[in-house]
Amino acid sequence: MKTWSNTSSRSIIFTIFATFVALASAAVVAQPNDQVLTKKVAYSDLNPESEQGAKVLYARLRHAAQDVCSPLQSRELTLQQVWRACVDNALASAVTQVNKPRVTALHNQNANRANAG
Repeated sequence: MKTWSNTSSRSIIFTIFATFVALASAAVVAQPNDQVLTKKVAYSDLNPESEQGAKVLYARLRHAAQDVCSPLQSRELTLQQVWRACVDNALASAVTQVNKPRVTALHNQNANRANAG
């Protein structure tokens, strides 16, 4: 099994520009706009065309998005919303970059569930 540090051509690097503004009208919280957060996710050990491979890759992408956005985690409700938006945007971007139909389908199913509930 290949490791996360593998430099395989089948990997994706999350790049998130860390300009975050809180959603509350009373409070505005900004992070430095020159900060770039990245995380590399290798998947050369997976077949993203299979159902199981797509599920594992999607879980890796979701975990990486959470890691990339972790500096924004807070117990404050407003900042939780900012963190959630960061994770959602990072994950959507990564799924688009991977461009595998089964991974995209998983993402769409999860997004639809989140929006419905």
